[in-house]
Amino acid sequence: MLAMSTDSKHKKLSFEEFKLYYESAEKVTDRRLETNRWNYTVCVAILIAVAVITKWTFATTSLVWVGLAAVTVLCTMAILFCVLWVGQIRAFKNLNNAKFEVLNQMAPNLEFDHDKPGALVSFRPFEKEWTKLSETNSLEEMGKSNIVALKSSNIEYFIPKAFAALFCAILLVLALIVAFNWPPSKLVHTASDTVDSVQAK
Repeated sequence: MLAMSTDSKHKKLSFEEFKLYYESAEKVTDRRLETNRWNYTVCVAILIAVAVITKWTFATTSLVWVGLAAVTVLCTMAILFCVLWVGQIRAFKNLNNAKFEVLNQMAPNLEFDHDKPGALVSFRPFEKEWTKLSETNSLEEMGKSNIVALKSSNIEYFIPKAFAALFCAILLVLALIVAFNWPPSKLVHTASDTVDSVQAK
């Protein structure tokens, strides 16, 4: 937990300030979810582009090298993009953790009614919720990032890692296809022969 100064422990804090800060924490969560949706869309778009370019590559004799290079570049960029995506999730979660630590520290020092100081006190719901989740073993530390979150939060990391693995697999399969059909122009001839044989039947 973040350390508060000695003076701040004896001063009452405005509930309005607490609400504003809580809203800022909620906005961080909304931004993270929106970023995840956008990144997912980008990865799907790259995947579709790779499929289209691959099909075009094997149908075009003169530009086979251009197609293979384009697929390689796209997949490499997509893998780097997925690494960035994981970093974004981690950064947003770190920011959220910090904000809720501050909220937990503010809670016992809130002044709810300025006309009747001390008449109402905070139940400190965030802190109690975190304690209950810890008691039910619903929390876990994620890797080496020192982020403690719900176990279900791991799926948020799974999606970009799965995309990265998929793009790595595409690169590997493409490399094997080229290696077993060197030079790559053989791929075009093989595909053409297959089409001709199907049409002949």
